[in-house]
Amino acid sequence: MSPLKDLFDGSGPIARSGEGYCFRSGQLKLAEAILEALSQQQILLAEAGTGVGKTFAYLVPLMLASGKSIISTATRHLQDQLYERDLPRIKFALGVSLQTAVLKGRANYLCLYRLDRAREQGRFQRPDDAHLFSQIVTFSGLTSTGDIAECSAVPEQSPVWAMATSTRENCLGQSCPQFSECFLIKARQRAAEADLLVVNHHLLCADMALRDEGFGELLPSADHVVIDEAHALPEIATEFFSQSVSTQALSGLARDSLAVGLEHARDAASWPDLCGAVERSIMEMRSALTERPDRDIGASAAGPHSRMGWDQLSAKEQQRWTDLLQGIGVALLALREVLSLNADRHAELARLAAFSLELHQRLEAFQTHEPAAMDVRWMEFSRYGITLRRTPYEIAARFQEEINRQPKSWILLSATLAIAGRFDHFQRRLGLEHAKTLIAESPFDFQRQGLLLVPHPLPDPKRPDHISQVLQQPGILELLEAVKGGIFLLCTSHRAVGHASQWATQWAAAHPQRLILVQGQAPRPALIEQFRSHGAALLIGSHSFWEGVDVPGEALSLVLIDKLPFAPPDDPVLQARLRWCEAQGVDSFSALQVPEAAILLKQGVGRLIRSESDRGLVVIADRRLAETGYGRRMLRSLPNFARTREIGQAVQWLQADPHGPQPLSLTQPSPEFES
Repeated sequence: MSPLKDLFDGSGPIARSGEGYCFRSGQLKLAEAILEALSQQQILLAEAGTGVGKTFAYLVPLMLASGKSIISTATRHLQDQLYERDLPRIKFALGVSLQTAVLKGRANYLCLYRLDRAREQGRFQRPDDAHLFSQIVTFSGLTSTGDIAECSAVPEQSPVWAMATSTRENCLGQSCPQFSECFLIKARQRAAEADLLVVNHHLLCADMALRDEGFGELLPSADHVVIDEAHALPEIATEFFSQSVSTQALSGLARDSLAVGLEHARDAASWPDLCGAVERSIMEMRSALTERPDRDIGASAAGPHSRMGWDQLSAKEQQRWTDLLQGIGVALLALREVLSLNADRHAELARLAAFSLELHQRLEAFQTHEPAAMDVRWMEFSRYGITLRRTPYEIAARFQEEINRQPKSWILLSATLAIAGRFDHFQRRLGLEHAKTLIAESPFDFQRQGLLLVPHPLPDPKRPDHISQVLQQPGILELLEAVKGGIFLLCTSHRAVGHASQWATQWAAAHPQRLILVQGQAPRPALIEQFRSHGAALLIGSHSFWEGVDVPGEALSLVLIDKLPFAPPDDPVLQARLRWCEAQGVDSFSALQVPEAAILLKQGVGRLIRSESDRGLVVIADRRLAETGYGRRMLRSLPNFARTREIGQAVQWLQADPHGPQPLSLTQPSPEFES
């Protein structure tokens, strides 16, 4: 008999530890596979369908295994949820005295030294900042962890936090006069002593990148690593295996150098001239954006960020940007030389000298890019500044090096790793072709609980106003009228969010019972909580709402997705990856674009059915899902909902008694869309 059977039994210790637990065979199957992988130091890729209970399925084996464990989650919110809710319950249920800890990135902890410096200087860019800063000062006297997530009075996105937290570049390390009181150091000490440590993917990947560059390590060694929400790992890892330099970092260097130089080495140079030269070079880079009126650059209706590949620039534009980068390089070199000559006069000058050297090296690396290099040069433009990036085409070899660095077990889990039952795409992304794989099916009865509608007819999904055309169709309006609970309108672009919100403003006038929520009106957690508590709201959002949102019950009764979530075709990183695939003799559309879109679509659809009692409708307003071969490939990856292309049938289904017999016979107008 399995050693886990009694623990997961419906009358076992986990069930007795709290409410809401029931035995699921898929959960036991997954836990047994994880326990075996831990004992054999294997690599396991596991897809756990919605409702399987993957968190308990890996926590129980980890607590029974010997050695130190690290669990990585996709976001800090999930990290807190795991550490504060799930971990204590399983520890209590198993009666273990395991020492646990949570560790986040440095920017999540108060820096007492920078807080004191900011309080002394008292310089604030906006009137509200002074009030928010006073709230942080009050918080600093109350907190025992320094975790800024505990300070509810100040939004985590507030720029005032930059005055009270540190970065790797501006941290003084052991030279800091408040080193013994450092919240980050204490958190890392707790992490080193813990038997089980909870981190997030950004910190995990930052640790890999730092060790690869010879900068030491952020995380302690471990015997077991569990990566939850592993579908998000390839993109996050790609970000950290890239090199970048931003105008924000350069401006921060100039601003700090001016203040520190005047305080500790006033006689060394004309600091306003040195630092002003860097700032002027940054302003020239920004002004260059206005010289390109024919290009969609800068914050726009398409979203808060725009990207441009270096090879997408004309020869004239490349020369213009080369001159700009050389100009900022000259200004940066002059500042770096003065900082280096005076580094021994104060720890902050030494820190700034090291930071200026690092920025100068990254700037030079961007400019001296080799044509045969296995990465792509591109620039990102936003309302906050410009970032120059070098991003690798693929990270499989680099991630495989990490896997081979030290023998340990690796467990990678998600509700969306497989495509049509196969893990090939995810395995190729991370070089895990030889890993063991497992699919634990969802316990939900999707045929009874959900209906998938691809309306017929539909406008061309490539139209820029596609979502507006969809929402103006009489059938769609009838469908929205029939929905009693909440509605998610998930868009594939910020532009579509804008179009949908314009439509919703007019629609809401005739539907005062609906609360209209739009991405950007408030922080994401606040919007989700408003949506959940209202019960009949309409929320319009883009990719950040496609995953990690859990709204069980009637509060979410309809998920409407504007179209298949293919990445923008002009994205420079995607273009480079497509070219690299074609150079290998591989069909890039089938091997790259379709799988990526399928996984994201699976995430969006997965927002609907979150419990055995949920019932709802998914509308995907893209005819390609039902009418193309690649669409039907994506379809095979989705939950096995009943399906129709007739809006009238969907309205009948919504209005039928959910507790009665199957309410209608779903005849399909197109045979390729049959279940």
